[in-house]
Amino acid sequence: MTTLNGWQRLWVLASILWAVALLLLAGILQPDRDQTVQSVLFVVRLWIVPVVAVYGFGLGLAWVRRGFRVEST
Repeated sequence: MTTLNGWQRLWVLASILWAVALLLLAGILQPDRDQTVQSVLFVVRLWIVPVVAVYGFGLGLAWVRRGFRVEST
């Protein structure tokens, strides 16, 4: 697969927006050096779980949908 379909592009966009929102909420963009590493790890954990879950749900939904398709002979 060399190109992304519409749903994958939506997933990438939502993932990026979710990461930016978490970075802003966690205060990563502030120059406080002591909390930066801990905040980054916290943001990565908060980011990766929903992103992977949504992508996995989409794959599962597509798999189920393909199972209900009527095969024409």
